[in-house]
Amino acid sequence: MKNLYSPASRLLALVLALLLLPALLHAQALPAALTHARYDWEARRKPATLTAAEAQQPAVVLRDFRAEELALDARQELRLYSVDHRIVRVNSSDGIERFNKIYLPAQENGRIVQLKARTISPRGVIVDVAESNMKELKDEDGGRGFKVFAVDGVEKGSEIEYLFVRERPAQYFGRIYLQSEAPVRDLRVELITPENLTFEMYRYPGGLLPDTVRNGKRVIGLSLRNVPALREEGFANAAAQRQRLEYKLAYSASQGRQRAFTWADASRYLYERVYQWNKDELKAVDKLLKQLKLPANQPLPALENYLKTNLQLGAESGPEKLTDVLAARAASEMGSARLFAAVLSRLNIANELVMTTDRTETPFDEAFDTWNYIEHPAFYLPATKQWLAPGRADYRLPLIPAEWTANKGLFVRRVQLGTTETAVGTIGDIPTTIADQSPNDLDISVQFAPSLDKSTVIIRETLGGYSAQPIQPFLAFVPDDKRQEVLEGIIKSNVPDGVFQKITVTNGESGLNPLEKPFIVDATLESVALLDRAGPKYLFKIGTLLGPQSELYQSEERQYDVENEFNRRYNRTITFTLPPGYQVRNLADLNMDVQAGPTAAGPEFLFKSGYAQQGQQVTVTIREYYRQVYWPKADFQPFRNVVNAAANFNKVVLVLEKK
Repeated sequence: MKNLYSPASRLLALVLALLLLPALLHAQALPAALTHARYDWEARRKPATLTAAEAQQPAVVLRDFRAEELALDARQELRLYSVDHRIVRVNSSDGIERFNKIYLPAQENGRIVQLKARTISPRGVIVDVAESNMKELKDEDGGRGFKVFAVDGVEKGSEIEYLFVRERPAQYFGRIYLQSEAPVRDLRVELITPENLTFEMYRYPGGLLPDTVRNGKRVIGLSLRNVPALREEGFANAAAQRQRLEYKLAYSASQGRQRAFTWADASRYLYERVYQWNKDELKAVDKLLKQLKLPANQPLPALENYLKTNLQLGAESGPEKLTDVLAARAASEMGSARLFAAVLSRLNIANELVMTTDRTETPFDEAFDTWNYIEHPAFYLPATKQWLAPGRADYRLPLIPAEWTANKGLFVRRVQLGTTETAVGTIGDIPTTIADQSPNDLDISVQFAPSLDKSTVIIRETLGGYSAQPIQPFLAFVPDDKRQEVLEGIIKSNVPDGVFQKITVTNGESGLNPLEKPFIVDATLESVALLDRAGPKYLFKIGTLLGPQSELYQSEERQYDVENEFNRRYNRTITFTLPPGYQVRNLADLNMDVQAGPTAAGPEFLFKSGYAQQGQQVTVTIREYYRQVYWPKADFQPFRNVVNAAANFNKVVLVLEKK
């Protein structure tokens, strides 16, 4: 959740003051020492002995200890202190590459209290790495959120050990990942808080963890042995399935059994943050609307296109106050939400603010009311049942990012109580689009040259909905001298050796609704690779015209349920005319019918292909669709068969022979 603790967060500041002021006053009388103030690694030790299974891994985390403690500092301010201690055995070059860098989270209003690292060679030689000798590197992911330090001189079989202690402002929501790319032999996590502040910690998968009171402090701890490495799987989001902990402040002694930071509290906080504007802000919004002269009928699409084209919305850092937003022509994600909330209000368009997560990283869980799930803002428009993503310039009504859909969210609705306006919140479903709204269709005609040494391919590719999203919003910003190359790249996946004679695009402008105006590429090109001679016969590689296809072949047991990015469909038609005097020996190879999840409305997943022949002309039709985002792993095999059917068709080669 971004900017939760900014000065503008009036409601949150008030809630925190009510919850924590008695705790601070009580703690000032008797400051407590940190539980792990003297935590340190073992001064002299030998390398650990690995099991046979551990020795086969590129790297193994032998020890992973993390403790987070809320305690008063010397100024009697509540701060969060973290101890992180890891020992990693690297068994290969890949393991060294992964773990010879130390990633330190950036300290906003905080500091690194202690940082030390060392290596232990396979022969037991210990080399301490002084902090002054660590090389600070630029984070290749953009430098956001981490400092990266390199540890040199690591060899295979070594152990890399590091320990760092951080101090930063108190946090009342947190997330701790338990699983990563390497297995963990021994893991211990602790959350330690003053006794008068009750935190809850939820384990995924699992449930609430118990707490205990020791020496006037509340402690929630979890110890695990042999945590497996995170293993990627096709058609699943392993990152979202990682074992993790979520925690939040749930109760304060000063508030009794009144739960803190509930969804209702979040709704009121978000109402204050998004729907409260001062006179100057509304004056600036009214001035903008007057200047734009929006159409009376359906003004929102034009307004959205203007704002997302002319302002930098959803910036990593940007203002939220609307006068500053319009002056700077930029806004943070929440600033973008405030702007759209204001213009929707001035246009009398009923709306509900919806806060959700990226389900590919962390699915929204209504059962545990951590505000960590208040991540991305969207608007739901009840009158039209449309969705709007205020901070995403690459999306237009009615689409929001697919990873926000097929998810839950907190719906915040403004209500009038007498003369007072407030907000109520409910947890609801964010639906995704149906398969037919995201087509990826092909209409292909193949004409063989009389000499049968090349083919002319006329192809139309139609991309709509989410299938168009990777290209349609961005093509207009591609330089003119590169645009042809980009368009050809789309078609090249179907005809890799194609020599283009003509290529055009329809609906390539920015700001279009891909549900109404699909992205269409028309091309004519020549190929010599589609047809191969084999003695007196010719081999027509018709399957390659579909382009590369996903394959689902795995020998290991399925870990996760299926999760598709979005529902989608593929309708393809391939027409070709046989040379005079020729026939196809194996037309029956074009017939496939593979399905999964039969329902009254038909299968949920389908790959079906067939052909029709009139004289020398053959028309092949292929219908493929995926109508559910989620599918249980218990029924994985039928789903895999559908996916692999497309891959199998990709390998179909027709044999042309003389009659």
